[in-house]
Amino acid sequence: MIQQLTQLNDNLEGSIITLVGIIHHIEKSSTKVTYEIEDETGHITCFQWLAVGKSESIINLNTYVRVFGYIREQTEIKHILILKIWPLTTLNELTNHLLEVTYVTLKIQKTSNNEDKSSDVPMLDDNLGLTKEQTIVYRVIQAENDSENGIERKTLKNRVPKNMLSTVDEIIDFLTSEGHIYTTFTDDHFKTT
Repeated sequence: MIQQLTQLNDNLEGSIITLVGIIHHIEKSSTKVTYEIEDETGHITCFQWLAVGKSESIINLNTYVRVFGYIREQTEIKHILILKIWPLTTLNELTNHLLEVTYVTLKIQKTSNNEDKSSDVPMLDDNLGLTKEQTIVYRVIQAENDSENGIERKTLKNRVPKNMLSTVDEIIDFLTSEGHIYTTFTDDHFKTT
């Protein structure tokens, strides 16, 4: 929910998020499009830089949209740098998003109320909802996040169990499409988000 994004004191800058809301204002210029997006908890400004030669997506006022983007902060005001934006096609997408937000909120509350808070156990792994094989690939990639270019696909395949080799490319595609990992130096170098 937008209110949670704007009020969090955590350093989330650079985090990739997804949100669903209604477009209440659109301002177009030659280099970017600015959207004012609102849900039932608040509103936030989102920027989409226009690429040369690419047509911008057709988004109308007062329509529900899904936004993937980075959280940014400038002069203590949070905004979103849009990676992708598209209109919802059914209200089922809105309902699904509300259920996801409710689940994550409850999971965070449960974790924060848990008295056994071990600082060296990453919370993220428990909340990703990945299969065992996907988690293994994710952790191998995550272990190389400190390197400049991340981990190369060939190196990744050398580090996973041999019985998983046939599915590594498929798992990489899944993790990329879900926003858990991204490419860096080339299309064969990866880091986790």
